[in-house]
Amino acid sequence: MKSGFSRRKRALHSGSVPGLNGRVLLFLCHSLLFHIALLGIADILLNFYLVSIGYDTGTISLLQSLPRLSGFLIGLPIGLIANRVGNRRLILLSTAGLALAVAATALTQHLAIIAASRFLWGACFGANQVVKPPFMVTLTDRSEHTAQFSYHNLVAMLAVALGSALGGALPLFASQTLGIVGTVYLRPEEMPLAYRVSIMCAALLLLLSNLPILALRSASAKGKNAGSAGYRMWRNAPWRSLLRLTFPLFVFGISGGLTFPFFNLIFRELFGIADSAVGSVIGLGWLVMGLMPLFNPAWEARLGRAGALTALMLVSAAAFVGLSQARGLAIAIIFYVLAIGIRNTMQPLFQPLLMDSLDAAYHNIASSLGLVMWNIGWFISTFSFGALQLAIGYRNIMLAVAFFVVLNGFTIHITAKRR
Repeated sequence: MKSGFSRRKRALHSGSVPGLNGRVLLFLCHSLLFHIALLGIADILLNFYLVSIGYDTGTISLLQSLPRLSGFLIGLPIGLIANRVGNRRLILLSTAGLALAVAATALTQHLAIIAASRFLWGACFGANQVVKPPFMVTLTDRSEHTAQFSYHNLVAMLAVALGSALGGALPLFASQTLGIVGTVYLRPEEMPLAYRVSIMCAALLLLLSNLPILALRSASAKGKNAGSAGYRMWRNAPWRSLLRLTFPLFVFGISGGLTFPFFNLIFRELFGIADSAVGSVIGLGWLVMGLMPLFNPAWEARLGRAGALTALMLVSAAAFVGLSQARGLAIAIIFYVLAIGIRNTMQPLFQPLLMDSLDAAYHNIASSLGLVMWNIGWFISTFSFGALQLAIGYRNIMLAVAFFVVLNGFTIHITAKRR
């Protein structure tokens, strides 16, 4: 207790904030640009661009499924690759690969090339997400990991919201810049070029997001996993423990896949609101998802990471039950933001819990396996959603989500080491 008080006293005296230092701030700058470009601008404009060049919904659905497939396939091998080349270098390479994939998507109308770029998109994004948690835990002391991951979550969520707003405005701005001054709406013949220019801006921003990582030279040595023993380490990995510790991510993927791709349909069908209003509701959810994990350090201090996660998942499940029963829009929105905001505390708490439960030599393998588990859960639930909706309806699906969120907390309680 005394040592903890001394650390806090030194932090206050030095003016530093736990979980933040110069290297973390550089990484947050990278994450800000990365999420604005990829999950904001590029993600929101891709479907619009594909429609503008004549592809139907079935083809677009197929193209949207390819990144999930490649992300699943790259999941386990990328952990071994990261151990050999280093996490920092792989972040740089995967971000550059994403910029190439985004640009290639915008520069062609040929289905085969777009499909290949989408496959590359998923592979590079999967690699990027695998190596970032192990890299992030090298930037601060273990006692500051929860705060650090919470700050990163906030930056990422706000960046996606900002990127989505930019993605909506960029095509019109691009059309005006290209000489179509004074227009308020894009005409059909203007759309493909305006979307291409906007998506290319996202690709350029992705490349620029590498600059803060290049400046993290002092973290380079730490970014490489200490136990780079190649295939021998892979063969000797504690697979039973790894499967046990990452299994909660499989359950987390199931609850996420049953909700995030379909919240727009749920609100439109159950409450009859316009698409523009649905967008505002979804945006409010993203904002709360960014803010809620800021309280993670306080909950961790009282209950520990595993205990806090279990309790928070129970509260989130109760909110999903409330959402399933809500008949008024205002009450439904309150339960919605509480349900997804509290559930989103999972990642910023669970990632450092997973990393700190294992030797550093197995961080990349654990992160890879976690990505695979999450992808499998997400794929199963999204694939099943249509049949479930016909069989039991939207409200009962929310009850099923509540069950899986409770199960998520229970699996963490029985599998994770107490930290």
